[in-house]
Formats: sequence, C-alpha cells, structure tokens
Amino acid sequence: MSKGTFLTNNWLIFAITLVIVAAMVVISVVQGHMAFEMAGLELSFTPHEDGGLRLAVIRTADALGATTL
Repeated sequence: MSKGTFLTNNWLIFAITLVIVAAMVVISVVQGHMAFEMAGLELSFTPHEDGGLRLAVIRTADALGATTL
C-alpha cells in the first residue's frame, strides 16, 4: 500500500463521512430515529411531522463534565 497525498487522504475521509451520514438518513427514514455520538456531540435525525427529517446537533452531558451514577 503506497502512501497517498494529503489531498487524496482528505477526499477519502470526506467520502467515508458522507457514506456514514447517508446511511444514518436512510435508517432514520425507515426506523424513525437515528443518533450518532462522538467527541461530546450528538448528531440526531428524527422524522418531522410535516414530512422530511429534523437534524439536531446536541452537546452531550459527557462533554459538559457531568458524571453519571
């Protein structure tokens, strides 16, 4: 495996991110809700009452330094 250029690696990371987000949208449409949490942020897709999807980006409690019991 050869080392890629900086530009090629960025395009690969971008493509993988788009595939993950597209899969989340499809699952959200079929199942009704999908959330992905990473690095203290939650990306949530939920169906809207009038059709379409609602996207929410939420700062999670772990990022705020809260402790759970």
